[in-house]
Amino acid sequence: MRGVGGVRNRYRPIESRLCSSADPGDVAAAMASRFGFRDIYVADLDAIVDQSPQWESWRKITGAGLQLHLDAHLAFANDCQRVLDVLGEEGIASLIVGLETLGRWEDLREIANAFGGRATFSLDLRHGRPLKIVGGAIRAEEIAEKAVDCGVRRVVLLDLVQVGEGRGTGTETLCRELASQYEEIEWITGGGIRSLKEIAWQRTIGASRVLVSSALHQDEKILMGSGE
Repeated sequence: MRGVGGVRNRYRPIESRLCSSADPGDVAAAMASRFGFRDIYVADLDAIVDQSPQWESWRKITGAGLQLHLDAHLAFANDCQRVLDVLGEEGIASLIVGLETLGRWEDLREIANAFGGRATFSLDLRHGRPLKIVGGAIRAEEIAEKAVDCGVRRVVLLDLVQVGEGRGTGTETLCRELASQYEEIEWITGGGIRSLKEIAWQRTIGASRVLVSSALHQDEKILMGSGE
């Protein structure tokens, strides 16, 4: 699906210059072949919204040779273990616990203790504000501190209204502040990335990795050295 500003009823099957099919396996194979990707961020909205995980789609993507950074309503340690049992450890790069999904900080701590470096937290925002309050943490900075205290060493900063809009991540100031405060954490940004120049800018403000989706499907040159 192609995300548009976090308004999920506007999401539509992907239309890509890389592939004539919208099948997840075909798209994943095209991206791996064209760019040499080894891993991929996957947000399964059926799992997140309706608790109906698309297991077969996950298998198709791993079958294309890509490891998943998977956000799929992983709220408890047993949810994460089930994913590993089904897909195998070789299919999973990280298990993402989204703020949207999390119920208690104790659950995130348990996941971090059980899965170590695979445990990832997604600080989900809308217009710069956290999607929900967990355990009294209201501000994005407070939520990030809680996640780090739980033992997570990788955090995704994602403002949903920026996704697919091509106008930047909207998390630049937050990323800069958090990256300078928590240098040991891997910060991942994304949403609205349009060019290599923007990717480079995200890296200079503290992002270790940058998520890119819509721009790749609209203009495959973005990662081939000539996309602006």
